[in-house]
Amino acid sequence: MTSDHAPRRVIGYARISRATDESTSIERQREVIHATCQTRGWALADIIEDVDVSATKTRLDRPGLARVRDVVAAGRADTVLVWRIDRVARSVADLASLTEEWAKAGVSLVSATEPFDMTTSAGRMLLQLLGVFAEFEAATIRDRVTAARAALVKAQRWPGGSAPYGYRIVDNPDGAGKALEVDPVEAAYVRKAADLVLDGKSVYYATNMLNEAGSVPRKAKAWSMTSLRIVLTQAAALGHMTHKGKVVTDADGAPARVWEPILPEEDVLRLRALLAPTRTPGGERKRRARLLSGLLRCSSCGGSMRVNRTGGNNPVTRYACHGRSDGTGCTRATSIVADRIEEHMTRTFLARVGKFEVVEARETVREVAELAATEAAIKSTTAALGEVEDEEREAELWADMRRFKARRRELLAMPDAPEVEYVSLGMTFAEAWESRDTDGRRDLLASAFQHIVIRPGVRGRRGIDPERVDIHWRD
Repeated sequence: MTSDHAPRRVIGYARISRATDESTSIERQREVIHATCQTRGWALADIIEDVDVSATKTRLDRPGLARVRDVVAAGRADTVLVWRIDRVARSVADLASLTEEWAKAGVSLVSATEPFDMTTSAGRMLLQLLGVFAEFEAATIRDRVTAARAALVKAQRWPGGSAPYGYRIVDNPDGAGKALEVDPVEAAYVRKAADLVLDGKSVYYATNMLNEAGSVPRKAKAWSMTSLRIVLTQAAALGHMTHKGKVVTDADGAPARVWEPILPEEDVLRLRALLAPTRTPGGERKRRARLLSGLLRCSSCGGSMRVNRTGGNNPVTRYACHGRSDGTGCTRATSIVADRIEEHMTRTFLARVGKFEVVEARETVREVAELAATEAAIKSTTAALGEVEDEEREAELWADMRRFKARRRELLAMPDAPEVEYVSLGMTFAEAWESRDTDGRRDLLASAFQHIVIRPGVRGRRGIDPERVDIHWRD
């Protein structure tokens, strides 16, 4: 706090959601903050900014605001000065939390354009009212934006944002607004990657092809396997538009084809089946964040070991058997420090096979292609039935529909029968290891190991005892 004669120490804060909004521009906010300090004789230390940052979306988690809070916590300011209260928070709860935090530090929040005094009950009530209006204004803006976006989607116009990979934004040929058209260069990359995967190549192989060819995804410097999976399986590749996570449909309830598709429907269906994430029996997506996830087995019960963190304030990540908690009756559940077993297996793997050429195991399911084609035929026949007027043709379509559905039942009843093909990648395991990320390295290990059995260790012993590790190599 300042003495009676020392000038008030002020830290200014300015925020704007969009840099193009002139009515609340950063420059205007800075001018008002500077003028207020000069008029009142306050010492302005700095003005900290958050540009292109929404208070509604980020709440209080903003880089600039975090710096202001650090200044307050360090006792280097007596006042936080803003142009308007809604620059700080758009929520009554957020505003109350922030002002309470600063009040405990003896710091006042002051608006240059809205008079209130936080030291009085009337001033605090006014502050809360300003917060209510800020929250209401934010909700109104959100509703208006949502309604405008929904109207664009209904009119099948591009609602804004980055175009999906394979497309570019152009003026709407049928009226106002924007639309999408196929970008011939990007679309060619998508088709090539799809052909590689459908022909049995790995997603990793297709990802390398795109990067080596000079293709660049929308929001990264290079393709990853995850970003390629999204592009190959997303609704946009079929010419469909999504709104709030759902595909926009036409009057008949079928997906509306808003722009030219890049891939045939049967190809996208096959890709979705081939690239679907591994799921647990309960339907949750498995997290494969560690190098050996899915490869380690407990010696006592044979169950898969999963990653967990233990240790309170000094947590340690381990692979552990969960047989007891899962109810499988493991009599001596084991665990092992993740970093140590990963280092040990990396050394063991490269020492044994590092100099050999990579022969990658790739699994394909022949029924996937036929099932996808059958699903596409059912959809096509359904659409044709809605338009047919000739009775004889209608009878033929109904006969086709019965035949397609019968074949679909047969395919769904068939057990999964993966076919394994071993393909050379033209590099050694050591070279491939250096060029791959964690997912890619796990694929290399899976091509060499069936699984790795971990035996219980001796309590208190550090490091990895090789006798605990039983590696089951593939032939």
